Amino acid sequence: MRKILLFVILTAAAMSQAIASERIVSKPASLYQNMLIWPRIYSVALTDTATVFSVRVGGFEHTPFFISSETYLRDLQGRTYPLRRIISAYGLQPDEPRPFGDISKNSFDIQLVFPPLPADVKEVSLIDPQYFNHGIFGIRLDGTPLPPFQLPAGVEQRLKEIMAVQDTLPPVDYRFGWATVKGQLLEYQPGMCDNVTLVFGHANSFPRLYDDSLCAQVSPTGSFTFRLPVAHVTPVSLTFEPSQESVRGIVYVGPDEETEVYFSMREINQRYTLRRDGSKTILYVTKGPLAQLANELNQHVHFYNIDFARNNLTHEEYSRYQKVKEVMPTQQLEMLLADLNTMKTDEQWSPAMKELVSLYWRMHQLTWFRLDPPQGLEEEARESAEARERLNALERDAVVAVLDACERLVSNPKTLYCPDFNYMLWSIRYNALLPDYITYENTVDKLRERMVWSFDLLEPDDIADDLANLPPAYSQLLTTWQERYRKERDRLTVKHLTGDTLKGIPDSLVFQTLSNRYKGHTVFIHFIRDYSPTFVHQVVLPLQRELADLDIVWVNVFNTWTSEWDLAHRLRYFVNLQGENYFYEQSSRSDQITAFNKTMGIEGTAEAYVIVAPDGSIVRNSSTPATPLLWMESQDYLGIRHCLRQTASPRHPSGD
Repeated sequence: MRKILLFVILTAAAMSQAIASERIVSKPASLYQNMLIWPRIYSVALTDTATVFSVRVGGFEHTPFFISSETYLRDLQGRTYPLRRIISAYGLQPDEPRPFGDISKNSFDIQLVFPPLPADVKEVSLIDPQYFNHGIFGIRLDGTPLPPFQLPAGVEQRLKEIMAVQDTLPPVDYRFGWATVKGQLLEYQPGMCDNVTLVFGHANSFPRLYDDSLCAQVSPTGSFTFRLPVAHVTPVSLTFEPSQESVRGIVYVGPDEETEVYFSMREINQRYTLRRDGSKTILYVTKGPLAQLANELNQHVHFYNIDFARNNLTHEEYSRYQKVKEVMPTQQLEMLLADLNTMKTDEQWSPAMKELVSLYWRMHQLTWFRLDPPQGLEEEARESAEARERLNALERDAVVAVLDACERLVSNPKTLYCPDFNYMLWSIRYNALLPDYITYENTVDKLRERMVWSFDLLEPDDIADDLANLPPAYSQLLTTWQERYRKERDRLTVKHLTGDTLKGIPDSLVFQTLSNRYKGHTVFIHFIRDYSPTFVHQVVLPLQRELADLDIVWVNVFNTWTSEWDLAHRLRYFVNLQGENYFYEQSSRSDQITAFNKTMGIEGTAEAYVIVAPDGSIVRNSSTPATPLLWMESQDYLGIRHCLRQTASPRHPSGD
């Protein structure tokens, strides 16, 4: 009896000890997340033998679940803890993407098993280094919520000092100089964001990731710096891609002035949720020209006010709008612009903000105003000379309407303070007859675009005639940009793309010739087009670095037909490609491109790549169903990666 009692006591003690050694944290708070599959952590079990994350993953039917074998936890001291295994009812393994459709579910639960953590670890980040360092950062393991967000010491005071209400927008001061933007990503941890892009023009346009001069690398502490030439105070957009959706903020830069900004990383993930004070601020401007106005713009989400949205018209307003279409274009535009005077503005806005909003919406209305002929008139004009003359008269009147409105409403240079000005002026037709300040901006913007995108117009004489018609500030701005991009071109041209030219080979035999040349190896053949930098930068180059230990021959086929932008693309992005280079003159006609692609089993005119197995068979190409990873939809990074890893053998130590 005593032995049985002793056994029960010892067993109970052991169980108590086991229970005591396990700690469960339910739905832990986290600071920031940029993983593409957006998992939710339901619990973390911490024991003496393992750390287990219970995760629910959600997606679309064709979206793949993917976690690499190199996924790890990282604590605040920089110590890392590698992934041991995945526990799943669906046979999921690291490095093997599985679309949700294969599992017949749009969400499923998994467990990620890591080593046990030291007792002093209270916070970790879950990071996948193979997939753009995406992860979940600042996961609280002590069960406590995130501490309240606080701006760094002194920032609150600087914000109060620059937030004095502005009674009006200042006049535009045209003078050349160098602007500086210094920024800090608050609560930053490595992996959250790699670079920040500064965008001229439309605040909602896709970031120009390949405009090297306007990209700033984020330091390990989260700081970044821009330095750029300007001819007056100019609105620009700061943007980066921390997750599926880019995040942007408006700042103003000025000649010989420094702008200071702070991004709140935690509020980026909550950017669609109002804070308690009703704001949505993710960017704080503490120094620089028009800093107070920039803070207003960022707090009110770039003044997209519901009262200005056409899709929010009442039934009566919509009926009136339909009647407007029946009058001449000059009257249409007058009535549409008059409507702006009756729309409400936010009473909290400063007078300068209200002035800017008025300028913005008048210019916006001009850029989007298009002739809207009465129903059926265009069809009648194809058959009737009388109807055709009526349509021509309306088109002439539309031209007059835009010109007259531009002369009256856009003759205010303060419109340059509108964040979307550079984008909107591209949409204004007949700009040769518009005010000088629009002509100047248009000239500079178009010439700078040619310099940055095609390395064109980089010799002094190339723009001599344009400089003669510009004010000194603009002339100096253009010559500065020209010198900057000329130096960049000269720096890059030391790298030459060399390779064989495929001559005398018909289109139908190009693929077979290349495939036969490298038989016995896994071959990745990429026919590079003008817009291939995205594919090269985000897919090919990362895979070449990661899979360097596999027997893969990378074949890059460049079109010898040179487009306007081809030189800049080749110099900037293609010289770093590994492998064998070839040049082949491929037709620009869509029917011939389609026929050419069919020789590799590729449908249509899609960007052509093909993976060939050592036996010469095609195992994947551009027509293979892609995994729609939002901004990577057409590139199928995971599918290509998985196919190469499954097809290629380890590289021989000799490199053969």
